[in-house]
Amino acid sequence: MRIQLAAAVAGLVVITGTGITVAHAAAPAADAGRTGSRVNTCANPVVDRDVTGWGRHGTGATGARVAVGAHVAAGYAYRQPAANGANPEMYLPQKDVVAGERWSFAMDTWVSGPATSVTARMQVDWYSAASIYLGHTNGGEVAVTPNAAETWTRVAAEFTAPAGATRANVTARLAAPAGMTWSATACDYQPVSRATPSPTPTTPAPGGDTAAGRHNWGTPLPASDEFNYGSTAAPAKPDATKWKLAGSEATGCWAGHDGNGRRCEENSRVLGGILRMTGDADGDTGLLGSLYDQRYGRWEVRARSQATSPDNGRQYHPVLLLWPRSEQWPQGAEYDYLENSAPGEQCAGAFMHYPNHQPKEQEHATRCDVDLSQWHNFGFEWTPQHVKGFIDGEQWFVFDRDCIQCAPGPMFQTIQLDNFHGGNLQTAVFEVDWARVYSL
Repeated sequence: MRIQLAAAVAGLVVITGTGITVAHAAAPAADAGRTGSRVNTCANPVVDRDVTGWGRHGTGATGARVAVGAHVAAGYAYRQPAANGANPEMYLPQKDVVAGERWSFAMDTWVSGPATSVTARMQVDWYSAASIYLGHTNGGEVAVTPNAAETWTRVAAEFTAPAGATRANVTARLAAPAGMTWSATACDYQPVSRATPSPTPTTPAPGGDTAAGRHNWGTPLPASDEFNYGSTAAPAKPDATKWKLAGSEATGCWAGHDGNGRRCEENSRVLGGILRMTGDADGDTGLLGSLYDQRYGRWEVRARSQATSPDNGRQYHPVLLLWPRSEQWPQGAEYDYLENSAPGEQCAGAFMHYPNHQPKEQEHATRCDVDLSQWHNFGFEWTPQHVKGFIDGEQWFVFDRDCIQCAPGPMFQTIQLDNFHGGNLQTAVFEVDWARVYSL
């Protein structure tokens, strides 16, 4: 199990901000004449494979997926034709919510037809966990200038989930006469405020802050580890019935990530409730690989990371990932559902590697409202339909295009503190409260 974690691909565009972002391969340098937004974080945001989640509503005509050429990021859009009635509507992908949360729902739109001035707005129908209708909220009207040439306008509004709401059915309305052609793409759902604060560094998260609790994943499998053994006075090795420990051969260490430093057995210990993985200044660090594997399933890890010496620009990378049991890479894919470039930073990253790196190497998600020096619960779901990531029970990415979820065989969880620099590193610690695994 000599895991080599690929570095991020040069040329990816990562648009950071206060919410969730997803970056794909960089757009051509010549964006002149292109309009629209680069953010596209709701499920099936740019309809690049099918129209799942999109459809006609109200007086809207039946739409279809069409190719577009002048959007800054999207190559496809959902289009309702000139058969639209007056004031047509369309529905967009749904979003799970928690009562009291405030969300921004947005999309890019292009309108053409006989009218010279129209407006568009975002709307939400709210539903409970029992699918009981709770009410409707309209966003503000946004002016859109009809144009025969492809021209994109951002339509966005903020909404607060009412009491009892667990689902937002997002729709849009075009205030226009009949006969308009209406296109939309690049839907973007971002949290504006949370219903509850993030857990403190020393307080275990309640069940509602886990993906397992919020999405009813069931009982953890026996391969899970609560790390409730060892002590600060007598640190213990991780449970050998559940984990393969890096460097457990006679040499005591393996070569590190991409040949940088070493992965050593002594750098991973359990101290009475906490797995503590250390990264030393000389480049020695740790790695754990679960002995349990499965094809499709769910995983969740409660973790935090911190630097333990002054910043010298040479930081360790805390990583949670799924690796193919076959050890065949990139054929077997790789799902890094948490990787950040420095311990305790404010941006969580994820890198989903395609099997065989086809049709491209990876997809990348970034969320920049998370203090990774504090405890958070990082969840991952792998099904035949998609891969999804969660932070404290809230979905922050989903990918289902081009068979990215089609890893050919079983995969297993690893916990890593990776060395990208060799020696003279800023020392660090990666701590795990528990690591749980679930079947579908």
